[in-house]
Amino acid sequence: MLSACGPEGEFAPVSASAPPAPDAEMASQNDTQPSPPRNILIPTYTEAEKAAAPIDNRPARLKINIGVMLPLSGDTEIVGNALLNAITMAMFDAEDKRLALIPIDTKGTPEGATEAANYLVEKNADIVIGPLFSDSIIAAHPIIKEAGLNMISFSTDQDVAGDGVYLLSFRPEEQVGRIIKYASKQQHEKFAALIPDTLYGGRIVDVLEPLIATDFNELVALETYPADPSMLDEPVKRIANYEYRRQEYIDEMRYLRSLGRNDDMGQEFIKEIRNLETLGDVEFDAILLPEGGALLGSLAPLLSYYEIDLTKVKVLGTGLWQDPMLFNEPQLQGGWFAAPEVEKANAFIDRYIEYYGERPPRIVTLGYDAMALVSNIVRTQRAPTFSEENITEPSGFDGLDGIFRFHKSGLVERGLAVFEVTSTEFLKIEDAPKSFLIENRPLYLEIPMNFTPKFDPVFGLEGADPSLTIEADLDSLAQKTLELSASPPDPFQ
Repeated sequence: MLSACGPEGEFAPVSASAPPAPDAEMASQNDTQPSPPRNILIPTYTEAEKAAAPIDNRPARLKINIGVMLPLSGDTEIVGNALLNAITMAMFDAEDKRLALIPIDTKGTPEGATEAANYLVEKNADIVIGPLFSDSIIAAHPIIKEAGLNMISFSTDQDVAGDGVYLLSFRPEEQVGRIIKYASKQQHEKFAALIPDTLYGGRIVDVLEPLIATDFNELVALETYPADPSMLDEPVKRIANYEYRRQEYIDEMRYLRSLGRNDDMGQEFIKEIRNLETLGDVEFDAILLPEGGALLGSLAPLLSYYEIDLTKVKVLGTGLWQDPMLFNEPQLQGGWFAAPEVEKANAFIDRYIEYYGERPPRIVTLGYDAMALVSNIVRTQRAPTFSEENITEPSGFDGLDGIFRFHKSGLVERGLAVFEVTSTEFLKIEDAPKSFLIENRPLYLEIPMNFTPKFDPVFGLEGADPSLTIEADLDSLAQKTLELSASPPDPFQ
C-alpha cells in the first residue's frame, strides 16, 4: 500500500453540500455564468477558492483507499506498470496524506481481474481505478458493483460503460465528430471514408453518416479494407472510381485521335491531357483515413497513385495520426486530425522520463488524470464519496489531456484540438474548447434526425430513440433553417 505525503491533520476547506444535481446545473445556464472545468492538476486550493468555500463541519475521514487493478505482469505489463507509475505520481502530487493506493495485478486476464476485485473489496477500497481491458472489466464489475463502488477504467470498448463503470479513454467517435465538424466549417461538403475492417473501424462506420449529415453534408463514398498491406489497392481504386475515370480517359483519347492530325483543337486537347491517367475529379472534397502506423504509411501513397488529386481533396484523420512518422508522408502533408492538446501531456511525459528513465506509452496520461480526478474529489470533501453526482460533474475537469467530463452512460466527453500535418510538426490550427458551455450554450444539443444511428457518440441511444446528440454549431444550423427546440433537452437526464 502506498500513501501520499502531505501535512498531517490539515484539510482544504470544502463545500458543505454535495455538488448540484446535473439537471439543476444545466437548468441554471441561462441565469448564471457557467463554471469552468475544475483544474485537477492543482494540488491545493487558491486563496480565492478557500475564501469562497463554505465550512464543512462533518467529521473528516483520515484515510481514503484507492484500489488500482492493472496488468502488472503478462503480455501487457509494460503498459500496466507505466499506468501505475503515472497514478503514483498523481497521488504524490496531490500532497494529501489521506490518500492510500492499493495496487493489485490483474495479470491481464478475466480470472486475474476477478481475484483482484475480491482483494480490493476485502481491503475496503473506496473507488477502483482500472482495469485496462474490457474482458477484465466484465469480470470485475459484478464484484465491485455489489460492494457499492465505482470504477474509472481505461478500455475503449463502450459496451462495458455504465452502471458504475466510467471509461477514461480516447474515443474515435468523438475525434471523427470533431474533425468532420471542423472540415465542414472550412466549406468541405462531400465526404468519403476509407475505414479499417476492425472493431475500431466499425465504431466509426456506425456514427459517420449522422455526424456528416449534421451540417447537411453528404457521405458520397465509403470503403473498408483488411489489415493487410497487400490488399489495399482495390478499396482505394473503388473509392477513387478509378476504373470508370480511366475508361473515360481512354475513350476521350480515342475520340480525339479519330479527329485526325489536322484538327487543331483536338491536338491541343491531346497535349493537355497526355500525361494524365484519368479524366474528371472524384465526387468528394474530403476523405477520412482513421488509421495509423504502418498501414497508414501504406495507404496514403495509394491516394495519389489512383488519381485522387490531393490539391482538391483534404485528407482527414484521428488521434492515431499523432505519430512523427507522418512528417515523411507527403500525401498527408496539409491533412487535418483531431486530438487532445499536447502541451501538458508532453510536459508530464518529460517528467516521467526524468523519474523513471524511460519513455512511457502515450496513454499514461489517462492514469495520471484518473488519480488526479480522485484526489480532486477528496480535496473538495472532508468525508468524500465517489458518487455518480461527483464523478459526472457537469462542468467537467481539466487534466493533462485537456477538459473532459463523464456522462451517466459512463462515456467520456473531451474537448479536442485540430492539428495540421506539416513536414516538421503537428501545427495546431484550432484550440480545444476551454469549457463545455460556450456563451451559456451547451456544446452538445439534441438534433432531430430522420434515421436512427446504431450508436450515439456521446450518450448512447435508448431503444428506438430517433435523435442523436452530437456537436452542433447553432448559428450555422439556424442559417440552414434547421428547427431547434427553444429549450434543448438536458443531456444529463
